[in-house]
Amino acid sequence: MWRAYDDKIAKQICYDCGSPVSKAAYNYFRRMLYTSGDKVWSELYGDQALYFATRGKSHVRLIEIAVRSRYQGRGLGKEVLFRLLSRMKAAGLYKLTFRTPIVEEAQKFWLHIGARIVDVKGEDYEMELTIKQDK
Repeated sequence: MWRAYDDKIAKQICYDCGSPVSKAAYNYFRRMLYTSGDKVWSELYGDQALYFATRGKSHVRLIEIAVRSRYQGRGLGKEVLFRLLSRMKAAGLYKLTFRTPIVEEAQKFWLHIGARIVDVKGEDYEMELTIKQDK
């Protein structure tokens, strides 16, 4: 079910998930894809969900997780996140950074899985999640 980036499908997912942030993230990701090459990570879960991220030297920056509206509420967002975290571990990267709007309920999920708020930037929380290293 997992597949490499496909621009047509990514656009459908982002435009159908119900979030204006996802539409902006799609356009930002496309620009990054063409300018940054292998530093840009994305995978699609069929035509249902995706993640966009960029790889830094010591961490991964999550740009977006998007799930098409008709598939929301089924745990796909969490599955997509865990797929990204698994890819990070395989690459030897253990810190994920991202922003989430203060007004959304998403930060409750992030705090529940161990992320922490490191700053407030405008109307967003800047957050960080450190995953456990294998010993």
